[in-house]
Amino acid sequence: MNTSSAWWPVALSHALRDQPLACTLHGVPLVVFRDAAGAAAVLPDRCPHRFAPLSAGKVRDGQIQCPYHGWRFDPQGRCTQLPGRPQQACTQPLLQPLLSCEAHGLVWASLGAEPPQPPPVAPAPQEQALDIFWMSDRVRCTLQDATENFLDGFHTHFVHAGWIRHDRKRQQISAWVHALADGVEAQYSEETTQSGLISRLFEGERGISMGRFRLPGLAEIEYRDRQGRLNLLVSAWLVPAAEGELRLFARIVTARGRAPGWLKRAVLQPMFALILRQDRRILQSVSANQQRFAQVPLRWHRQAPLDSPQDLLGPWIRQLLAHGQLQGFEERRETFLL
Repeated sequence: MNTSSAWWPVALSHALRDQPLACTLHGVPLVVFRDAAGAAAVLPDRCPHRFAPLSAGKVRDGQIQCPYHGWRFDPQGRCTQLPGRPQQACTQPLLQPLLSCEAHGLVWASLGAEPPQPPPVAPAPQEQALDIFWMSDRVRCTLQDATENFLDGFHTHFVHAGWIRHDRKRQQISAWVHALADGVEAQYSEETTQSGLISRLFEGERGISMGRFRLPGLAEIEYRDRQGRLNLLVSAWLVPAAEGELRLFARIVTARGRAPGWLKRAVLQPMFALILRQDRRILQSVSANQQRFAQVPLRWHRQAPLDSPQDLLGPWIRQLLAHGQLQGFEERRETFLL
């Protein structure tokens, strides 16, 4: 499935200020900046004159200035200033601008020629007052592997041992896997507080939890208490940057309570950074091992992953990424030790 023409996040809105930002989307190097009205603009990150990276330049009056010879370009890719020559109007773009917008705290871009439908995929709506903070990261792996890792509870006993769960303290839980309009979700019930440190410190009795994937690349984990109130929502937009490389934008949400938001962030952010490092380490190890076996005769390895009954979402995530829809899907209810 070709999703390059969909809306993909390329920057955090609050990080885009008076300096340009470099990013890569589906292998295309881009520069993101704000125009004179404060709107986000996205252009290819290469001056057409001598191919210098525009992201190394500056924003002048809402236009991007090349660091090499000072050529300036407006958000439409037209050259507005060529230092050393009398001012001449440039009617034709020298750079092809990308479609862009802002939503949900992110700057979005599309490589398509027309505005994509549907609009940028939104995080799960919440009715409570919220404390929100953001994290971003890069990881060398595929979108499929990163999404499945994020939503897989069965690796947490080993990759995040002690922080999220313990292998010796599993609980019997019920899982319901069902389709969404644009993805798939697993809902877990009958699980009390997880045995790991993070849950014991910051979560009370758990009612239900959900792991969901929505096209083109949003993975979410949501925890609610027995009264249905939000404990934690982590929304991770996973963006294909280059071949085998992803950019992650994670929005961490907790219900507003007695503890001030800045204090929760100061405590939670280092812990989430640790979890991200642990996931990055195993994902990059898996990716490197796949490369090691790429040219090995098939009798020594499998091409397709071997799924188990615990792989509740992985097979459907692969199908969604490959075909853009679920085929032959049936709801499933299971009981596991998690």
